[in-house]
Amino acid sequence: MRILQVSPFYPPHVGGIEYHVEALSRKLVEAGHEVVVYTSNVPKTGGYEVVHGVEVHRFRAVFSPLNNPVMPGLFLKLLKSSGFDIVHAHGHFHISSGFTVFSNVFARRPIILTSHGAILGYRGLRRAVEVVFNKTVGKWTLRSVDRVIALTLSQARILEGLGAKPDRMSVIPGWVDLDNIDLRADAGGFRSRYSLEDRKLILFVGRLLPIKGLTYLIQAARCTDTRPAVVIIGGEAPGYGGTKQALEQEVQQLGLERDVFFLGNFAKGELGAAYVAADVFVLPSLGEGMPLALLEAMAYGKCVLATRVPGNQDVVKDGWNGLLVEPRDSAELAHKIDYLLNDSALRERLGNQARRDIERDYDSDIILGKILELYREVQDEPSRRKN
Repeated sequence: MRILQVSPFYPPHVGGIEYHVEALSRKLVEAGHEVVVYTSNVPKTGGYEVVHGVEVHRFRAVFSPLNNPVMPGLFLKLLKSSGFDIVHAHGHFHISSGFTVFSNVFARRPIILTSHGAILGYRGLRRAVEVVFNKTVGKWTLRSVDRVIALTLSQARILEGLGAKPDRMSVIPGWVDLDNIDLRADAGGFRSRYSLEDRKLILFVGRLLPIKGLTYLIQAARCTDTRPAVVIIGGEAPGYGGTKQALEQEVQQLGLERDVFFLGNFAKGELGAAYVAADVFVLPSLGEGMPLALLEAMAYGKCVLATRVPGNQDVVKDGWNGLLVEPRDSAELAHKIDYLLNDSALRERLGNQARRDIERDYDSDIILGKILELYREVQDEPSRRKN
């Protein structure tokens, strides 16, 4: 098949959508398909390149309201593009997906849309914009494609409430490429580099966004009896400048400078040592789509502690492959951190089960097979695009 992936971002930009699209594109090429990616030039990158057999076309973003690149060149290119068996757009809230659907008025190509998260977690004016968008352009986009892929059952229910047609909904989760999980990564070297040799280590990996709930993890760090080192890996997202500074100020106000460490962004291949070194992986989010970092931590056999919100609770089964806590409850989070750090046997049991669940349900080869099956199914249903 000749497949077009349309994504608002693509590596070297850092984030879940871009990592997913890159991994999917590479896997499709390895399976013998021709893959082209249309994306933005954020951060500033060249217009065209071939990476790992994937053709990547980057279009200038004239501006990016709410971290949403507007690319007139993308729309013009979509109008002229032909010969694709499948067009796969990513992110229902992104203008690039709207451009893809609108261009299809003229091209009549089969389109699949992966949502990557139905909850944005905005507040104030941003929330008002989100509501208006979901009732207008967002609803039209969801109802105009041949299939909507939700990453979890929880997300599917939310998307149906936003207008997606239930008979055009497929639930296909994100994945982990187990071939890239290095269980023997240099944990000792990681601990030594940051002078953490003799401390229990709590790890968070993700962008520094309000919806990630990091303020509650910082508050929990102050309340723990075990006083572990809390390692935060990730950088600020575009449009959220000042988030790191605010979190660092909170750390200083609570006197946690020796307990909470902001390490910035790591390259994908450098994260393994951090995962292996961690005693517990914590994700204190207020909402999630399909948290890739959570899947990765479980693939490393780590004990995970996450909030009871859509996305997290679709993956973590409380007491089976990890533990769940209520969101925005730093006291409960601190209690569960102490509980896990004081019971190595429990951490090992939960971590081992987490790894088994990843191997069974989230391995990249299994998920790729489901996506290809959906591609073929949509190709065989041309009549649906007339509805």
